[in-house]
Amino acid sequence: MMKKHIFLLVAFMCGTAWAEEDNSLFFTDAAVKPGDVTNIELCMANTATDLTCIEAEIQLPEGLSVVCDEEGNPISTLYLNRSKKHEITANVLENGNLKLLVSSIDGSLLEGEEGPLLSFCVQADETAPRGACTVETVGETLLVNTVAEAYYNVGVIGNVLITDDPTSVVTIDHSPLTKGHYFNLAGQRVSKAKSGIFIRDGKKKLHR
Repeated sequence: MMKKHIFLLVAFMCGTAWAEEDNSLFFTDAAVKPGDVTNIELCMANTATDLTCIEAEIQLPEGLSVVCDEEGNPISTLYLNRSKKHEITANVLENGNLKLLVSSIDGSLLEGEEGPLLSFCVQADETAPRGACTVETVGETLLVNTVAEAYYNVGVIGNVLITDDPTSVVTIDHSPLTKGHYFNLAGQRVSKAKSGIFIRDGKKKLHR
């Protein structure tokens, strides 16, 4: 299975490659207490191109580390409303960075135009310094469409607040495509936030 995914990715990369400003990735804001874990979400707004595959390397700041399961695999989740036929492959590199590959055997489209795509779990060290820090993509994040054209996003940065009060969340500037919209925790866009926890402008909000 893994060999098939790698073969598809190599085939895609043989296409033309250039920057595509209309395909933007961004992280939701997160907050975590030292010693605790939290999920960081990678979101995507893709209005110009039908995308099938994403490959990204994510660098964590000092004090944060990737949480793995009993078999040593990073804990990561795809939101099924956007990736029904896709699989996620995640690995922790020797330098501690997280490598993510989202792909499908038959080159299925990543569905929807905007909103959370996946999440991965991180833990803050007990001795992690309090304050704001950043997670960011390293190098060029690869996005591939149905006709094997490759696009790149660079410099994708997200904020994480390490604090004794994890209900606080720092803010960043998000794509205008997602501002003001509500998403549930499954990554699905909803027309109006009722009671419960929702994501708006990259921040988790509690509506009573």
